[in-house]
Amino acid sequence: MKKVLLLSLGLVMGFSAFAQNRVAKEAVSGKATVSKVAVGNDIYTGSVIENSSKSNNSVVVNRYSNFEEAVAVETYYDLQSNGHVSNRMYQKSNGDVAVAVTMSREANTTASDRGTGYNFIKNGNMSNINDIPEVREEANATGADVRTGWPSIAPYGAEGEILVNHSSGLNYWIREKAGEGQWDGPYSIPNPTGLEYPFSLSWPRVTTSGPNNDIIHVVCASQHQVSSDVMVNAQFYCRSTDGQNWEVGYSPLAETNEHIDIYSADDYSIASNGDVVAICYTTVFYAHALVMKSTDNGQTWERIVVWENPYNGDWETDTNTITPEDNPAQTPVHSTVAVGPDGTVHVAFSVATYAHTELGTTFSYYYGRTVDGIAYWNDTRAALTNLRLWQDDPENEGYALHSMDSVNFCGWLPFYSNIADFNADAIYKNDDYIYQFYGSCSGFPALSVDPTGNLALAYSSLDTERELYNGSNYYRSTIMSYKAANEDAWHVAVEHVFEDFMHMVDESMFVNAAPSVTRNNEFWFSYVSDNVPGLAWGSGASQSVPECNMTYIFKISSEYLEGTEEIVAKDVVYNVYPNPASEYIFVSSSMNANATVTFTNIAGQTVKVVNTNLTTGENGVSINDLNSGVYFCTVTANGYSHTTKVVVK
Repeated sequence: MKKVLLLSLGLVMGFSAFAQNRVAKEAVSGKATVSKVAVGNDIYTGSVIENSSKSNNSVVVNRYSNFEEAVAVETYYDLQSNGHVSNRMYQKSNGDVAVAVTMSREANTTASDRGTGYNFIKNGNMSNINDIPEVREEANATGADVRTGWPSIAPYGAEGEILVNHSSGLNYWIREKAGEGQWDGPYSIPNPTGLEYPFSLSWPRVTTSGPNNDIIHVVCASQHQVSSDVMVNAQFYCRSTDGQNWEVGYSPLAETNEHIDIYSADDYSIASNGDVVAICYTTVFYAHALVMKSTDNGQTWERIVVWENPYNGDWETDTNTITPEDNPAQTPVHSTVAVGPDGTVHVAFSVATYAHTELGTTFSYYYGRTVDGIAYWNDTRAALTNLRLWQDDPENEGYALHSMDSVNFCGWLPFYSNIADFNADAIYKNDDYIYQFYGSCSGFPALSVDPTGNLALAYSSLDTERELYNGSNYYRSTIMSYKAANEDAWHVAVEHVFEDFMHMVDESMFVNAAPSVTRNNEFWFSYVSDNVPGLAWGSGASQSVPECNMTYIFKISSEYLEGTEEIVAKDVVYNVYPNPASEYIFVSSSMNANATVTFTNIAGQTVKVVNTNLTTGENGVSINDLNSGVYFCTVTANGYSHTTKVVVK
């Protein structure tokens, strides 16, 4: 039943919200057992409240002093993952940064030279990046040059690194000095023995733990074709303390019998910090989102529920899996994990919305702005139970409101100045299953944590400020979010990475991160970019001829990230609704603040002033004394002002 299978960037101190129509109920059915799915749509029957200009009200980090970017790898092979993409970057304690991707330099669908594309930045200085590789990294090894895929890298030992990938099982290479000399390998991680089926391991993720990064952890999966219509999916975990001998067995999920036919290829990511290791498992539809956490370098494990699936079970036999017809369900899609310096496990995952209204494998899913969002959790919190970033507006039938939940959500489609013109039909909806993110506008989140526990997130989302691709589809860009260690709320970057002319026809996918970095508030990410929507590989691939994909690596740092709130006032971001209004408007605030709400008529005359103490959430303001007409409502707090046009009925 389980599936087989950036040049101006600003980190902004908040976001603006707006009223929007609720997600439509109608959708076309697809099959859960295949990759191709059809989608429903947003319906737009109401109006969108205008937003104040982000350029006038945002504190933006200057790219030219805080953002650096370079091309690391070129590849025509574009399917970097069947799901999550992780463990393809690291930063060492001396600042060295490495990145790896599946690479082919052949402009065809044969990819006979497929292998590891790798680049290295010495001491974290972008001017010290290596040349773009011409051949796969396996050719720079002491052993055989084999065709591989799904590379994963990690620091290893005092100064070295380890590369793991698959090719008729799992292979690994080690070198004593990261970024220099030949790799020693390939060596094989042995396939498991003594099991019911002869599993061959694939789709690896590697991390290393311990004071010297000398304990190796690999999570992977395998599929065995039992018969023409039965495929067994199994999860595995491999561990080595000496780089030669391996403990290979089922994933720690086996302790609760969740290692078979629940999670599949690329439904997992792994991270470590010190002696703490965490594996995150998420899958669409069928199961809970879980973290398996070890505080003793993988010897023992604790199972923690990240998100509790209210419709968990067998779709074909269990009526508890049926979703209400009038309330579609949410499900995690792509996820990412990072471990903080204090051992806290952090998880982010994109969210999709679907309906499964009767027994069987038929389902529907929805796409559009009102089903968007990237959720956030850490292991100091209880399990998430509700993934809705958008909430129904009980006062206005036909609307849905952004909940402004920046605690449980860390990413969403930015509120660009032209958001009122958002066109759901411009979302790319071809058959490329991994591209679609199962309907979410935002996907492929990548988390990174610094030595003091500050967090940064990068993800791929629609860029509605650029022209439509061929007049029909939005481009994607890379978006940034940030959370200080001493804060609960995430601050979302509304500036996209692709504003510069160099990226006029680019879009990004497969975002990755160095999960833990060496310097405070200096974070490293990568993404894969080309200029055509869709993929040349994978289920439902829409490109008949591969495009050249650039893997960009970028570093972002800023004084804001270091906490300059003493000199920069906090922006109270808000939404004013309903619109039109009659007796009350509501100011939805992101924080507690003393505020002044001023109403000005179209002649520029101030007609009403309200001094109020805003609290986080909804705050009612009476407008009973205003005549019918058009007014400009200005909310001023903490030195910032936002103006919204309001129609009073």
